[in-house]
Amino acid sequence: MKFMLKDYFNPNKMRIFTALILTGILSVASSLILIKDATGATAKFSLETSNEVLKDNIKPNRLPRPVANALPQDLGRRQGISTRQVQIIDYNQQTWRNGCLELPQPDECTQALVPGWRLVVSNDKQNWIYHTNNNGRSLRLASTNTSSDKLPTSVKNAVLQAASKRLQQPISQLTIIQAQQQTWRDGCLELPNADEFCTQALVSGWRVVVSGGEQTLVYHTNQTGSALRLNQKASSSPLTPVRIPVSELPAPLAQYVVFRQISSGGFAGRTYETVLLKDGRLIRVRIGDANDSERSVRRVSVQQVQQFQRFLELSKFSKFRNLSYPAPSGAADYITYTLTSQQGTVQYNDISLNNLPKSLQTIVKAWNQLAASAK
Repeated sequence: MKFMLKDYFNPNKMRIFTALILTGILSVASSLILIKDATGATAKFSLETSNEVLKDNIKPNRLPRPVANALPQDLGRRQGISTRQVQIIDYNQQTWRNGCLELPQPDECTQALVPGWRLVVSNDKQNWIYHTNNNGRSLRLASTNTSSDKLPTSVKNAVLQAASKRLQQPISQLTIIQAQQQTWRDGCLELPNADEFCTQALVSGWRVVVSGGEQTLVYHTNQTGSALRLNQKASSSPLTPVRIPVSELPAPLAQYVVFRQISSGGFAGRTYETVLLKDGRLIRVRIGDANDSERSVRRVSVQQVQQFQRFLELSKFSKFRNLSYPAPSGAADYITYTLTSQQGTVQYNDISLNNLPKSLQTIVKAWNQLAASAK
């Protein structure tokens, strides 16, 4: 111990020890100053940018301040909304193909390339899409995702009447879920019929989406609704089911079987049967395979089986009991799926899957996910 005390009080070592202490103090002080400066800079950056662009830190090109300032002001004038209530949630650089920023009124556009921006502005309840030039002095409102309140009454009435007739539902059961102003590029509202001649003129109008339960229809109209066309590709209208004849129904399930899928057709023309048992086994065989060479046995957990059973009940699988959703006329090489639970049987085909009722699509998806998870 004496040696250690003497050693500490050696003059040369005392000077070294003192220098080390002073160096440590200075290092800590410098770190505190740097942290303070960094914190102040972060606060200043957030304050300056919070009202401009939420996603500025992940964009390769910074949005010019004049553009960022112009949009809330324009939207405030149009909608009577305080500029503090709106913010730019997304933006991308664009090169517009004309002086109207690709949002023309008839016969008004110069044919020149215009660099600019496409931006999405939001007040957390509604989104608006803008096209602008590079400095924000020229800007146009492209669309809003919930502008049905601005939809002219004549357009609203025309669309609802057309949808009511097509879906065989009263207007009271239909809802306009989206209405966007559009400028169509031709007199056919960009939905020409076969061999139809369309006048090459810009037509101001609307794109209107109507919901009727599980069915959705998309219409293109002119400004007044006197011309309208159904966009069949964008619409989702479930098929009309037919009753499966009793003679064509598969055998009912045994008590220990929860679910069964029979697939047949396609290019190979083979038929496979997959059954889910209560103990979690998933057994797949090919019908007509004399050697049973294609049999496979996999497993899911008993908990997964029970969850799937509850899901079938909540999804009301029984409402599709003994119904078939047929393939379009003239279709070929499609696969027909026959699904059977303890509640009944339903039949559909792969090329009509997207036109099934939404709840049935959900059941098909849940079954496919369960089968894919088996090991």
